[in-house]
Amino acid sequence: MTRAEFIYIMTRSQNGDKKALGQIYEEYFGKLCVTAFNIVKNTDAAYDIASNVILKLIEFKHDVSEIHNHVGYLITMTRNEAKNFIVKQNREISVSEIWDTESKELPDMLWLEDIYAVLTNEERELFLLHNVWDMTLHKTANCLGITYGAVKARYAIIKKKIKAIYEKGRK
Repeated sequence: MTRAEFIYIMTRSQNGDKKALGQIYEEYFGKLCVTAFNIVKNTDAAYDIASNVILKLIEFKHDVSEIHNHVGYLITMTRNEAKNFIVKQNREISVSEIWDTESKELPDMLWLEDIYAVLTNEERELFLLHNVWDMTLHKTANCLGITYGAVKARYAIIKKKIKAIYEKGRK
């Protein structure tokens, strides 16, 4: 989705079109979930965080044209929401009977848990930007503040680790 399409959809939403955000939801909800999961490591919480980001977009009342990079804006919103979730969680007393933090009810996220289990934090961030948000390796290198060669080498390691997971799963 281009920036112009994003602005058009958000403007329609602000003008009362309740179906307008459906396109944003369809295109970005999964990416928002993965971004949140990268931080909170819990599929249910990641789903809730992504839902909260969509709800905040519905309530957005500012000038949408001031958003110069909608993908970066969505990533930042998701990261902030995930960090807020962690802070709130640290203040709460959790009761395992009420909320099972080991729950794996979202089957579409299971593959992600397997992958994240073997990746380092730096590799997770690269995986997230390149594979989930579809950034090129060059753009990812700029985002991470490292060289293109380092990103390429790190991505080769990621691919080997993922291949090893699936080869192990076939046995």
